Amino acid sequence: QQCSRPNASSLSAARRRQSLCMARGLCGQVAAVAALLLALGFAASAASAFTAGQFVGRRCLRASASGDLLRTRSARSAAGDGAGESEADGSPRWSWESAARSAAAFAGAALIAAAVSMAPAWAGEAEQVAGFAEFAEKGGAMDVNPACFVTSCGKQTKECFVDDSRCLKGALCLSRCRGGQDCATQCFAEYGCEHLDAWLNCTVEKEKCVSVPQQLIDVKQWFKESVPKKLPKFDPASLQGTWYKVRGYNPKYDCYLCQPNKFDYTPGSDSLKADIQLRVPKLKSGGFWQNNVKENLKISPEGDRSTFVAHGEIFGLSFDEEWYVVAGDDDFKLVAYKGQNLQDIYEGAFLYTRTP
Repeated sequence: QQCSRPNASSLSAARRRQSLCMARGLCGQVAAVAALLLALGFAASAASAFTAGQFVGRRCLRASASGDLLRTRSARSAAGDGAGESEADGSPRWSWESAARSAAAFAGAALIAAAVSMAPAWAGEAEQVAGFAEFAEKGGAMDVNPACFVTSCGKQTKECFVDDSRCLKGALCLSRCRGGQDCATQCFAEYGCEHLDAWLNCTVEKEKCVSVPQQLIDVKQWFKESVPKKLPKFDPASLQGTWYKVRGYNPKYDCYLCQPNKFDYTPGSDSLKADIQLRVPKLKSGGFWQNNVKENLKISPEGDRSTFVAHGEIFGLSFDEEWYVVAGDDDFKLVAYKGQNLQDIYEGAFLYTRTP
């Protein structure tokens, strides 16, 4: 009745009720979708999926009831849609569009958070794991703060869940991967975009809206074990220019087609700039996704175990690697590496040649 019979004597209050009612309808739809998705792939039972759907709905409604989320800002008035204007009594004007968009952003983020956190409890809590991928594979439940998606990463969440349907599809795709690298790579191949990278960087790496309990393996010790033997007195200037990665060892990272890598070295510098190109096949839709990764390779002292220490960012998450040049001449370089990011620890090797 409140939705259908606004109080004519208070137009601003009536419009606010209209906004909230529209948002409630949207929240109900999002909650139903959340329950369905969870029932299909995340929850242990239909009952737990229904409970998760209720959770998403309640979070959405709380967001809808928040003046900070629904109030139309005066800065939008320049857009010509009437948003941000005041009523005759001086109160802010409300619109169902802003209510729906704000609710959608919050509920969408809560859906992802609920999907990640609905994993069954992990019995081996004392066991050490390498990162997101292994933790999820063993049934670990991520530590999730749903409110963080809006309170700490509101701009990135809105841009991903409201403004960019490709980003939203990518986030939903990633939520089904539960940390698996092969699955995540295909999600990025199909839906990768700047908004998705920015959303992951904020929610996972910067603000830690989703995180793994601190029971990971000793990464420093892992880097010290089974270290490839590097070539002594390697000249970094020999990498200058373009090389082609023609053979790889780790299928998750090294075996993509058409991988030209360009290195830029200034004599006397303590580092190289690397422009890494790779083409990831789209197994679902066909074709390829071209991706470029910028890395900074710091030259290691001769007495260190590595040839270079590399740092870069891919898919919104930063990584650190040690490179070991184990063989080579003017026409080829054989490189092994060990690396880590929030998702996993990994290692591999590849062969560079001057021609493809």
